[in-house]
Amino acid sequence: MTEKKLIQLLQTQYGLENVTLEFLREGGNKTYIVNGEKKYLLKVIGSAFFETAKQSVLVTRYLEGNGFPVPKTILTKSGEAIVAATCAAVGEPCLLLLQEFIEGEEPNLEEPETAEKVGELVGKLHSQMENCPVQPVLRDKQFFIGRYIDFLRQKSYPQIAAYEELGEHLWKKVEKLPYGVCHGDLHRGNLLQTKDNRIYFLDFDTICLAPVMFDVMVMCDMTNYFNLQQEDIETTRAVYEKFLTGYTKFRALSPEEKLSFSDWVAIRHFQLQATILEVHGIDCIDGQFIDWQLYWLNKWMEHQEK
Repeated sequence: MTEKKLIQLLQTQYGLENVTLEFLREGGNKTYIVNGEKKYLLKVIGSAFFETAKQSVLVTRYLEGNGFPVPKTILTKSGEAIVAATCAAVGEPCLLLLQEFIEGEEPNLEEPETAEKVGELVGKLHSQMENCPVQPVLRDKQFFIGRYIDFLRQKSYPQIAAYEELGEHLWKKVEKLPYGVCHGDLHRGNLLQTKDNRIYFLDFDTICLAPVMFDVMVMCDMTNYFNLQQEDIETTRAVYEKFLTGYTKFRALSPEEKLSFSDWVAIRHFQLQATILEVHGIDCIDGQFIDWQLYWLNKWMEHQEK
């Protein structure tokens, strides 16, 4: 869809006059900054992402209504949260989503007060999501472990038995942990901290039903995905401890959940590797890279056993 057509839709649907568009990024969707009397964020969503987008809007508006810090969804003149349109270039339908633009930066969780504050917010998020009228997808062993094993089998990876054994070991340690509605991609890049230190949560496209410790781990894991260093392990431990101080003010975690953090760090490597292969194709990594990831995981497991 051309920028001229988008501007026309902003005028007719939202009543926005004298605006310009600034292209921001393109992934599965196109995102623009809308400049005018006020600043907005416009997402143009392709048909492959319709369902996740609709679910994301439902969740965001639910949280907004409960006072949780998320970007405000801007409604059309007729009160709709999403506008259905057609991309003239290819004749395919698309959805438009307009949100307030938030100026901010990724928060630094190495600051103890920030880690605790983020912990409080994630605790609130998990508590509030217990009553959200959403039907999230279930994330189980196949999602976290099995997908990557399947890819390794397709690649005829010679050391697949080592990954299979480690995956079984890890999942047995976490399989009985409580499930809850999770953000699903709760890394620090999905937070924005404004100049007045208000922290907003972004991008609820990956909402899922999973052990809540998955969200907790993703937020607190400060290790380098490619190169495990002792300094990063110590930083992760410090961030996690301060995060828990805030989180447990709003949501309890069992001793078993707290102790599972290191297991989830390892499981994350299975999960993220599989997602990378799904997005970029099975040939985007080679045997040497897979070997190096196995070395990382073995080094991590050895450290946890000390």
